[in-house]
Amino acid sequence: MASVPASHIILFVASMIVAAGIAGTVILEVDNLSDAVETRGSNVAEEIETDIEITSDQGYAESIYDPDAGEVTLLVKNIGSSSLDASDSQLDILLDGRYVTSDATTVERVDVEGSSWRSGGVVEVTIDLEQTNGYTVEGDTRVTVIVTGNEDTIAFYAGDNGEEETE
Repeated sequence: MASVPASHIILFVASMIVAAGIAGTVILEVDNLSDAVETRGSNVAEEIETDIEITSDQGYAESIYDPDAGEVTLLVKNIGSSSLDASDSQLDILLDGRYVTSDATTVERVDVEGSSWRSGGVVEVTIDLEQTNGYTVEGDTRVTVIVTGNEDTIAFYAGDNGEEETE
């Protein structure tokens, strides 16, 4: 041991301390990355398992827009493989590109009783235009329903005051 200078021992110990610090940092970062990939994978799997389709007839605007009641009503079917919660907080609605708050919407199962929206199930989504801060439905109108990152859009012609255009 006497043939090894003290400076070599000090450099060796210092390099071991630096290596241990770097290894600890790398292990923590790999663990964080692993958690992020796992979380993202779960979210992607949920998004893949979720899908919806608006089944309302866009050619029959009277079935969608009722100007007397001031309501837009859509039938939305869960065509994904996962069950969803049939509530207004589960859905995001855009009316002509403007966000409709959950206060202005109601969601109700029409095929069975209950709040679970199973695959193949249909809900009725109603937008109360009086609760939307002055949104109106005239002419070409687009309504988009978004659930867990999946969306479907329906376009219909409401005409002036909700009357369908005749030729």
